[in-house]
Amino acid sequence: MDEVRLGDASIKILPVVRGLSSEIPIVANAINTTAPNVVAVSIGPEELQTLRAYHGGPLEPENFEEEIYVAGLSAWETPTKPPPCFTEAIRVADRRGARLEALDMDEVTYTETYVNCVSGLEVVFRGRLERRLRKKQFRATTPRDFVIEWDAEVNGPPGFAQLQARREAYMAGRLREISASVARVLAVIEVERVRGVLAAVRA
Repeated sequence: MDEVRLGDASIKILPVVRGLSSEIPIVANAINTTAPNVVAVSIGPEELQTLRAYHGGPLEPENFEEEIYVAGLSAWETPTKPPPCFTEAIRVADRRGARLEALDMDEVTYTETYVNCVSGLEVVFRGRLERRLRKKQFRATTPRDFVIEWDAEVNGPPGFAQLQARREAYMAGRLREISASVARVLAVIEVERVRGVLAAVRA
């Protein structure tokens, strides 16, 4: 885990891989050993509410990007949805009485940011990306390397790269807000966004 200090507050950032059940003990151990006042997760407030209320079975991928993600991670273990890294963070935080906070944009803000960043031409060319991804041979030798390689393909076009950069800056801003009122924060963030969030927090 990386640690960032903002004033008197300590922010510890735990990188996680969405979908892997093997992340469950890692997340639980991180919360139990750091004893944070706040557990912040890199999802939007609506998704946080949904995950807290969800008691159903596994869900299917929603789009081709998720299909490629699932297929790629299956080389190591079968991914599941909802993401165990976040459902476990919610479970353990609730059990310990730690406050839960969503770091990512709400749906309205995300939609507005998407429209401002991603051009119509990039949306049209998304079909080409799908064909390329379905043929691509990923070189990753670990799940985390795969996710970063996958993210570089999916979010490589300039508009999508800008969208992710704005998400990272938004999450960094949320961490600053949260840390202004508590001493210890544990941020559970998908591995592909950690570097950008760290850079934005430290800027």
